[in-house]
Amino acid sequence: MKKTRFQFIVFACYILFSNISYSNEHRDIGFIKPMQLPFNLAGSFAEPRKDHFHSGIDIKTNGKEGEPVFAIGDGYISRIRVSPYGYGKAIYITHNNGYTSVYGHLSAFYNEIGKYITQQHYAKQKSELDLYFDATKLPIKQGDTIAFSGNTGGSTAPHLHFEIRDSKTEHALNPLDFYPNEFYIDNISPQLNAIKITQQNGQFQETYNLIKHANYWTTNMPIYCCSQAPLALSLEGFDKQDTSTSKNGIIKMELFKDDSLHFCYHIQSVNFDDTRMCNAFIDYHEMMNNIGYFYNCYQMPNNTLPIYVAGMNGLLQIEKHKTSHVLINCYDYNDNKTTIHLTLIGDTTNNTTACANTMNTIENKTFSGFNISFPDKALYKKEDIIQVQKNASKKCLSDTFMIAGKYSIIPLQQAAKIRFNSAVKKNRNKIIIVKQDFYGKENALKTKSDKHNFYADTKELGSFYLKYDTTKPIIEIIHLAWQNANQNIKIKIVDALSGIDSYNGYIDNNWVNFYYDAKNDEITYQLDEHCTKGEHLLKITVTDKVGNKQTLVQKFNY
Repeated sequence: MKKTRFQFIVFACYILFSNISYSNEHRDIGFIKPMQLPFNLAGSFAEPRKDHFHSGIDIKTNGKEGEPVFAIGDGYISRIRVSPYGYGKAIYITHNNGYTSVYGHLSAFYNEIGKYITQQHYAKQKSELDLYFDATKLPIKQGDTIAFSGNTGGSTAPHLHFEIRDSKTEHALNPLDFYPNEFYIDNISPQLNAIKITQQNGQFQETYNLIKHANYWTTNMPIYCCSQAPLALSLEGFDKQDTSTSKNGIIKMELFKDDSLHFCYHIQSVNFDDTRMCNAFIDYHEMMNNIGYFYNCYQMPNNTLPIYVAGMNGLLQIEKHKTSHVLINCYDYNDNKTTIHLTLIGDTTNNTTACANTMNTIENKTFSGFNISFPDKALYKKEDIIQVQKNASKKCLSDTFMIAGKYSIIPLQQAAKIRFNSAVKKNRNKIIIVKQDFYGKENALKTKSDKHNFYADTKELGSFYLKYDTTKPIIEIIHLAWQNANQNIKIKIVDALSGIDSYNGYIDNNWVNFYYDAKNDEITYQLDEHCTKGEHLLKITVTDKVGNKQTLVQKFNY
């Protein structure tokens, strides 16, 4: 097939783009591994997650906590964070060579580091910390033990989350680029299971299973599609490693139509400023419905991730009564490749749905007592139509307004602004805007108010309404010190709606440090010198985000 001058230029740029690599430069740095464990990964670099790309690698710890974690190079601890969310207990080390390493989901800090953090907890009487240090406070040598692996924060199983960042740009880089090839064993090509084809006017959408044929994958029949609007393709699949059963990400993809390159992405770094665009990198509707990760083989207009070949958005125009051949190559980190062949036929009588014209986005919608507005580029493409449906409700303080895409659950890059007009005066400080997702789960939004209105921002669509939150949090004892070999006190704390705002524990009216495990709704105090042998009075206070407060008082012997 003949190529135009423009196609040759673009293809040459693609070849240059696809061979950009910093691997050799990085591997000369001399970093050591962060643990004495192989790189068996529970999560790979830049794989898609809800609202973000994974910014490091998750190293398995054989289902156990407490593996020693080492500094990978000389430098100093520049940040330590203790949080019930995200990375949980985490250490950041700034190295002398321009990189920063990050170690997340730790169970405990090592020796003098741990003693210092404990002092800070009690000096500030705060269980959550975010501390920054200069180069003189906590210097580190390569190989020093800094912590122990764990399962804190948003982790769902024991592992070490490990990152390497460019200290200047703060962009996350692939940690595997810094180590010899033999450290990461992967000879398995990506596994592709299905392809989803969507007409960009929203009128045609179908998912086809992929089957193995010779050395490639395909559908069991040609695919007939409308020729009046471009097609967008999405692939459901994952990568697997020889030494791990986890489903990891596909780091590179290229799409050819009739031998011409139409689309390519290659992820080599993660910029935290635009990581939320991951919601446009994959099919958001399928992810939110827990169907799987469908990798979009196209670039939406307001998706500005720098991972794509310029000038190629991947949308396919299939000519009427013409047959087009599509080839898609998917690669993992070790360049193992899986190939897909598709045959697309344009505008035949086998179309399942009639073609339609493109419709416009509703950027601002006002009902009596309710307004929602979308800032510029909040939506990734203008064809994402917003529907507003009003429903009366006796259980709430307002009508319910369902905000959704017309044909699917759609992502927002920037927050939409919601306003309810309400003259209710009774317990006005206890009124919040609630978002109910498409499965009925309630989530209270951070709400502000004045004499006439309630305001909130939301980065997810759903149903919105006003509701009272006058219910106090629940506090329940799971176990006290003498009832377990771990020498700790464990308490369950739950708030039904607005969420936990603050929590504090006291022994004999003296503050003690409880760590909040938000994913399990538990706070835990490891007994220390602040609780000696004998009889004590335990006091727990918990406050939710609208000021409802609950207190538990319990005597115990230790």
